[in-house]
Amino acid sequence: MKKLQVLIAVIFAVCAQVAVAAPDKAGINYTNVKLQIAHIQIQDSVGFDDAVESLKLRANQHNLKFVGANQLYKEIEALTGKPAKRMEIYNFCDGLTANKMLTADPMMIAFMPCRIALIEDTNGKRWVISMMMDLKLIKAMPSDTRKSAERVMAAMKDMMVAASKGDL
Repeated sequence: MKKLQVLIAVIFAVCAQVAVAAPDKAGINYTNVKLQIAHIQIQDSVGFDDAVESLKLRANQHNLKFVGANQLYKEIEALTGKPAKRMEIYNFCDGLTANKMLTADPMMIAFMPCRIALIEDTNGKRWVISMMMDLKLIKAMPSDTRKSAERVMAAMKDMMVAASKGDL
């Protein structure tokens, strides 16, 4: 668990360093937002593929469209010629909510599509991980947009729990 937290912290630190290191003359502007990383361990009795299936089925129940997957571990295996721990990122979207959020603030595109990752750590433990918008960011949106965003965030949390338990 500690190693996973350190890994996540290092990834975000590297990303933050890249953003901070960009030269001012590039014309890039930055917006600081608070976000959270949600994670839940997949139960030992739940297979990786079962967790993926549960995630997709629960997304469908919440009317979130599955829009893509990145099986990152396969790329790592292709590049290194060695087996890699499973790392997969799944993308989901609610187009109407996305439209409302982008109308309210075009910077919300950074949170789209909704991404939930399933990974296996170095100890063989499997995790469901997702970036979540801070509640203050959601509460700052217009009422109708806020309600839609809250619904999507609740759906993502439910999807993560379902995947961790293998619930169909």
